[in-house]
Amino acid sequence: MAQEAASTNSAEPLGLRDTFRAAGDSFRDSSFARYFWSNALFFLGQGLILQGAQWLLTDLTDSRVVIGLMGGIHAVVVIVLSPYAGVISDRTARRDLLIFGRFGLAAVAVSMGVLVLLGEAQVWIVLVAVGFEAGFLALSQPATQSYVYDLVGPRRLATAVALIAMVTGVLQFAGPATGGILIGAVGVQATYLIGAAGFVVGCLLLFAIPIKGKTEGAITSSISFTTDIVETVRHLRRDRLLIWVLMPATFITLFAGAILLLRPIFAKEILDAGSWGLDGAWRFGFLQGAFGLGSLVGSLVVVGLGDRLKLKGLTLLLAPLDWCGCMLVFAVSPWFALSLTAEFFMGISSPFWMVAMMTILQIRVPAQLRSRVLAVYFMVLQFMQLNWVYSGALADAIGDREALFIMGAIPFGLLILMLIFVRPLVTLGSEGNPLVTYKIEPDREA
Repeated sequence: MAQEAASTNSAEPLGLRDTFRAAGDSFRDSSFARYFWSNALFFLGQGLILQGAQWLLTDLTDSRVVIGLMGGIHAVVVIVLSPYAGVISDRTARRDLLIFGRFGLAAVAVSMGVLVLLGEAQVWIVLVAVGFEAGFLALSQPATQSYVYDLVGPRRLATAVALIAMVTGVLQFAGPATGGILIGAVGVQATYLIGAAGFVVGCLLLFAIPIKGKTEGAITSSISFTTDIVETVRHLRRDRLLIWVLMPATFITLFAGAILLLRPIFAKEILDAGSWGLDGAWRFGFLQGAFGLGSLVGSLVVVGLGDRLKLKGLTLLLAPLDWCGCMLVFAVSPWFALSLTAEFFMGISSPFWMVAMMTILQIRVPAQLRSRVLAVYFMVLQFMQLNWVYSGALADAIGDREALFIMGAIPFGLLILMLIFVRPLVTLGSEGNPLVTYKIEPDREA
């Protein structure tokens, strides 16, 4: 089994032209193509309603702590529900779980859009809506990635994840720019209502996919949720390298998520009010758009590299280092153009990190545990929004620039230490340290 795993990692990489041809071949699989476009609409909707909620709260309150509470509520809900969501995703049809979650998000977004339109939105209403959004996201998030594996199998997984990262980059570029225009020209309600429309159309595309995605030989409902969760913990203890794989994400989310909280504050209050003649909403859109453009460029590079991106463990360290370094530049930048540049290069790191993480977790982990381990990763991601609570308090206490710089410097130093001392992670993906330690299953027929 180990020999086969090693051969999987040492296969001859495709040339650049063959890599892009293989990416194009993925779209001849109608099920993956439908899921690709459904995910595109999901990311568009998610980005728009998040942008709308952030901007709405900055209009309703001046307190960084209250704005940060939005992230704290989101994080707590997802952390509490994610272990159960992973078990549910391993037990049930993943496609149907995705449909349920996205229809739920659409219902919340429509409700908020109507309330904003009627002038009835208040801080507590926004925070309650964020809690419901987090609940629907938590229940469907593990299935979002494990369903990709169901559709394409292990050997096309990295390319499929890179393609989804690429469309995410496109929408992170176009979505915030569009959101900034919508907020400035129409109002926050437009981000909610258009986001809801994206969720609904995406659900219709999911209905058209015949593959439901239930794990073959899935565990029966007679096994308790607690037993399944304990089994996941035991697997993480057996494969200790998975803990190191999750560690860079933990550092980033515990600290570097402050950029997401403070970005609208910088756009509205700190960056030069005369920057390019743009008001705060437009500057906010441009900053998020620069990040998205960087993410698009990074995704194209990842797709082009294909199987040549061998050292995925090293990638998990270098990509977050880039993110933190750009945060430090953003924190001290006196010029809007430099802030945009920092956002662009921060965005480049995002698809490298996502593709490396999703490939490692989905290939290294046995099929019956895949969604549950992914749920652990999504729990770790929620620290990024839990970070908003104490980042907001720190910003209120010492200032926005100072808080952002501290939140970037801490993980930057920790990642440097890992790069020096955690060699098993640095070499993960090489011939001597393959991604998988068991016999991987053959690709499923589309």
